[in-house]
Order: sequence, then C-alpha cells, then structure tokens
Amino acid sequence: ITAKPGKRIIALILDLLINLAVSAILLIPGLIALANVLVNASYANIIALFIASLGCGALIVSFAIFYFVCLPSIWEGQTIGKRVAKIRVVDTTTNEGPNARVMFLRESTRILIFILSFGLSAIASLLTLCLSETHTTFHEQISSTRVVNVNIYNENTNNPTTPSVDQEQQ
Repeated sequence: ITAKPGKRIIALILDLLINLAVSAILLIPGLIALANVLVNASYANIIALFIASLGCGALIVSFAIFYFVCLPSIWEGQTIGKRVAKIRVVDTTTNEGPNARVMFLRESTRILIFILSFGLSAIASLLTLCLSETHTTFHEQISSTRVVNVNIYNENTNNPTTPSVDQEQQ
C-alpha cells in the first residue's frame, strides 16, 4: 500500500533539513579557512582553504551517501524523516527493506536525473507523485522500489489477506 504524497513530502522536507543542518556544521572548517584568506591572503592560507574546501565537500557528500543510502539499508528502508512520517521504502521484488545496492541505484538515479534536467525533474517527480494513481516516481520505477505506510505494510506482511478499503485510504 503506497504511502500518500503528503507523508512523503513531509519526510523529504525533514530529511533535507537534517542534511542542511549537518552540512552547515561540516562547512565550519572551510569557512574558517576562507576567513583566514580574507584577512591574510598568503599562499599558505590559500592552500589551507583549498584543502579545507575539499575536506568539507568530501564530508558533506559522505554524510549524504550515509544518510540516503546506508541508513535506509540499516533501518529497513527508513531515514529519520520517514520514521517520523511512519513510512518506508521497500524493494518491490522482495517486499523487504532495500539493501545498499538498491538504495544506491534509487538515489543515484534521482540525483542523475535531477542534474541532467537542471532541477526540473523535482517538479516532474512531485507532479507524478501527487497525480498518478500509483504515487510512484521515475527513480522508484527504475530501482524497483516503492514507499509504503509502515503500520499497514507490517499488518499485511503478518496477515497476507487483502487490505480493507479503510487501510487503502490511509
């Protein structure tokens, strides 16, 4: 039973806010190095800024990979935002939480399409998510995943009967 768009949007916003906050903290050494260059533009400070910038960028990318790929693999398809919204990603081939390979395919597809479309894919995904009957996006179809409600999904996996109309409307 696919999760409703509102829950998914709330989860995504929370996940992006968490990533923004962590990224801001990880940028502090780079900002300090930048301030040093602005105060004293020596070659040593410029090299330090370059190294700090590379390090900060690597840490931010590493955290994003951990958060959007590794964490859902460990937490059975959930990030912090998805836990709060009580939804999770499942692999449609196994109906279980996705492994790291599936999550990497899902997220790298989303990012690649976003970059190639200059961000327009975010609008297309939002429209597809809200207006389609299945509430699935292109990157979910490519990675064979879907986002489901945790409570209803758990009830149905323990009891393989067909969901009632009330459960489908949640």
